Amino acid sequence: MPSRFDRRKKIVVSIVFLGTAFFYWYYNLQPLVSARTTIGDPQIFIVSRGEGFGVIVNRLKKEKLIRSAGALKLLALVTGKANDLKPGEYELSPNVSSLQILRSLIDGSRREVTVTIPEGSPLKAIDDLLSDNGIIVSGTLALLGTEKKLEGKLFPDTYRFFTDSDATTVLEKILQNFEAQALPLLNRDAKHMETNLILASLIQKEVPDFEEARIVAGIMNKRVAEGVPLQIDATICYIKKKNSPKGISCEPITVLDLKADSPYNTYLHRGWPPGPIGSPGLTALKAALAPKQSPYWYYLSDPVTQKTIFARTLEEHSKNRFKYLNIH
Repeated sequence: MPSRFDRRKKIVVSIVFLGTAFFYWYYNLQPLVSARTTIGDPQIFIVSRGEGFGVIVNRLKKEKLIRSAGALKLLALVTGKANDLKPGEYELSPNVSSLQILRSLIDGSRREVTVTIPEGSPLKAIDDLLSDNGIIVSGTLALLGTEKKLEGKLFPDTYRFFTDSDATTVLEKILQNFEAQALPLLNRDAKHMETNLILASLIQKEVPDFEEARIVAGIMNKRVAEGVPLQIDATICYIKKKNSPKGISCEPITVLDLKADSPYNTYLHRGWPPGPIGSPGLTALKAALAPKQSPYWYYLSDPVTQKTIFARTLEEHSKNRFKYLNIH
């Protein structure tokens, strides 16, 4: 049977061992480079999405940002934070402790980014813009927008967002802007709000000038009322780009494109498309709400001057197509 002295000896040895182990662990969590002696140069450290915790810590050690990979792994295990590291681009220095580095990787590399959503942008293009700038995960805004049928309501403007933001938070900010700027205009004719939003999205893609846009709005309304197909190329582009990889141009529009089986194909289907084809700006919205009557039924855009060329008859329009677009 062990004596009281032997038990005390074991306790003392255990305390010394644990104290030494703790001191060694604590020492290995300290900055690799002491700020009192040398200022370590900050380094750009990138954490990729889906990269494992062990791989990240081993790279920190390899790139000489921490003293010990094992000490940092134990710290993350003790604190339960091993799965909380966020992807992003970080500026890390060997002058800070492993604890501070761990906190940075947990907090994320969030920074404010300024982005401008161009007028007429469809939901997919806005998702690409935000994900390219590191604000959201690619596809998340497009998914939310599709579920909530928000095409046309992501108001084009300049915004400031934090990188690695939640898509719901980003969407809420954009929709608040839509409600503040676009909704008051659309509420002037609340009964036809959805139709006017669709019309504005078509005008936005077709005509930049306000007065010309009013005439085009009148033409579109007249064609829909008389059961004449709108035959708008921008709707064909919407179909093509919606199902194509990022950066693919919709030009040229082919005969096959005009036969696309889609409710947005305004060459095949009469009436308005089922929804907007992009988010219109204020000028297009105002033009949609103030359509101008005219004797015209057709129009095209001069590719040189960007002016809209109007025609009363199909024969006159055909001549304009040959003159301005060299299309027989």
